[in-house]
Amino acid sequence: MKLRNARTTARALVRQLKVLDYVALLAAIAVIVFFSYAAAGGSEGRQVNIESEEGNFVYPLNEDRELTLEGPLGTTDVEIRDGRVRVVRDPGPQQICVRQGWIERSGEWLACLPSRIFIQVTGANDQDIDAQTF
Repeated sequence: MKLRNARTTARALVRQLKVLDYVALLAAIAVIVFFSYAAAGGSEGRQVNIESEEGNFVYPLNEDRELTLEGPLGTTDVEIRDGRVRVVRDPGPQQICVRQGWIERSGEWLACLPSRIFIQVTGANDQDIDAQTF
């Protein structure tokens, strides 16, 4: 009996809604989705922090660019592209920094110790759950 009354009440409510009520409902849903995405920190919130002997630099991860950094051994080339960052060339003979590849998630980092360069992605928290967190 209660279920039937609930259905009748719901049908009566739908009949009473006007066009502007639907518009207001859709606008409210759009606002909720927008702020949820903003709070989650889309890819635009991430940035690259680079520490070197030249100083500390911060670059947005969503803007493509190529950087040249000077270190004690020579020049290190860093590339930011498609929301990722990597070392393209380093002066070390073994190219260890280059072999580390791309990083893109918050908390990931590259360290070129011979060149004294440290690169870290910060911003939106999109780290995977690891064994310690679990």
